[in-house]
Amino acid sequence: MGGNVVLVVQNPQMHEQLVQSLAAEGCCAFCFRSIEEAVGYLREPGCPASVVVFNITMRRQSDYAAVIELGVVRPELQILLVAQERGPLPDLLAGGNRRVRILDKPLNHSESGAILRRALKSAASVAVDAVTGASSGQTGTILPYSEEFLRRVGMAEVPVLLSGETGVGKEVMARRLRTYSVRADKPFLKLNCAALPPELAESELFGSTKGAFTGATADRLGRFETAQGGTLLLDEIGDMDLRLQTKLLQVLQDGEIQPLGSNRTIKVNVRVMAATHRDLTRAIQEGTFREDLYYRLNVIKIVIPPLRERREEILSLAETLLARHLPKGYKIPIISDELKKFLLEYRWPGNVRELENVMRRFIVYQDSAMLIQELLDGADDLRSVISLAKVTSFPDAETPEESSSGKQPDRVERLDRLAEASRIAETELLLDALEACRWNRRQAAASLQIEYKAFLYKLQKYGIVESKAKRREISA
Repeated sequence: MGGNVVLVVQNPQMHEQLVQSLAAEGCCAFCFRSIEEAVGYLREPGCPASVVVFNITMRRQSDYAAVIELGVVRPELQILLVAQERGPLPDLLAGGNRRVRILDKPLNHSESGAILRRALKSAASVAVDAVTGASSGQTGTILPYSEEFLRRVGMAEVPVLLSGETGVGKEVMARRLRTYSVRADKPFLKLNCAALPPELAESELFGSTKGAFTGATADRLGRFETAQGGTLLLDEIGDMDLRLQTKLLQVLQDGEIQPLGSNRTIKVNVRVMAATHRDLTRAIQEGTFREDLYYRLNVIKIVIPPLRERREEILSLAETLLARHLPKGYKIPIISDELKKFLLEYRWPGNVRELENVMRRFIVYQDSAMLIQELLDGADDLRSVISLAKVTSFPDAETPEESSSGKQPDRVERLDRLAEASRIAETELLLDALEACRWNRRQAAASLQIEYKAFLYKLQKYGIVESKAKRREISA
C-alpha cells in the first residue's frame, strides 16, 4: 500500500499498535500531540504526507478553521476527522464539508481503520498515475487543471506562463505548482515587474555591485542568485521594460546572469514562472513585448478563469477566507441564505482578492444586510466606470449621441476618457484596500500584491490622504 500519514492524537502510546500495523503494510505514520504542530508540518514545502487524521478534542472554533484552511493550502491532502462526543460539530463542518471526511467511530475501530487504509491507497494511486502518466506522455485522459495535470506541470522543469485577470490567484497557483516540484524545499521569490522602474527592476533581478549606480553603497544579490535552486515568479511580466526583456531572454537561454557594474558571470539554476493580466499576443503586435521571450516563457500556459466563471467555488472560498482572517475571540459570522445568494450573483470584478476583502469586512460588520448594501453601492459606481470604459476603449464604439449625429470623437478625446475611467477605477481599488485594512498602508499594499513604495507613489499620484473623512472621496 505505502504512503505517509500524520496522526494528531493526545496520547501517541495508545495508537502504537496502529502505527506498527501501518508500518508492516509499508506506511510511515508521524504522530503529533497538537493541531498547531501538525498543521505547521503539513504546510512545509515537500511534506510527504498524503493523509492526516485528527483524533483530538477541538475546543476552539479556530481549530476547525485551521483544518479547513489546510484543505485549501494542500487540496490534494486527504483529511479525516474523528467525531468527538462533545456535542455537534461547529458550523464550519455542519452539513458536511467536501475537504474533510468525518469518522463516526473511534480511530482504533475496524471501520475507521478500513477508511484510513482506503485513503492511503487512493492517495498512493493518484501519485503513481501522475508520475507514470507524465513519463509516458499520455495527456488525453487528464482534464486540464485537474490535480493530476497540476502535479505533472509542477514536476516538470519548464517555464510556466500564468494568465488571468487581476486578483484571480496567479501567485497562489504558482506556489501550488511549486509544492509538487523537486524545488519545493528551495526558495520561492517574486518580483512585481510593474511596481519598479526599469533600472531598479534590473538591479533587483540580477544584483549589483557597489558604485554601479547612484545609491548603490554595497554589493547586492539579485533575485536570480537568491533563488538559486528554487523558483522565481515574475509577476506582471507584460509590464517589463523592453531592454530588460532582452536581458531576461539571455538569462533564460544561457542560464547566466551578470550583476550591474560587474564583468563576472554567475551560473544560475532557477525555474522561472511568469504571470500577467495582459494580452501578450496583442502586446507583441504593438511592439511592447518581445515575441522570442513570449515563446521562451510560454512552454506551458495556464489561464485562470475569473471568479464569476467559477461560481461553484465562491461559497467554499468565502468560508475558508472567513476562517483564515477570524481574530482570536471573534465568533465566526453565519453567512445567511440571502448573503449566499448575493455572493453567487455578484460579478466579482476584483476576483478572489475582492472576495477576501469582503469577508474581512463581514467579520467586522457581523451584518449581512449591511454588507450587501455596501456591495450594491459599490457595484453601481463600478458599473458607471465600466460603461465609460466601454465607450472609450474601442475605436468603433458609438455613444447614442455620436450614432445620431454621425460623428465620432477624435482619438485624443477617447484616450482622455479611457484614462479618466482607469483613474477612477484604480483610485476606488486603492480606497477599498485601505478600508479593508483599516488604513494600514503596508497591509493594503500587501493585499493588492503591490510593492510598498509603489503603493505610496500611487496614493500620492491620486491624491489619497490619510484622512478618514476622505476615505470614500475620489479626488477630482
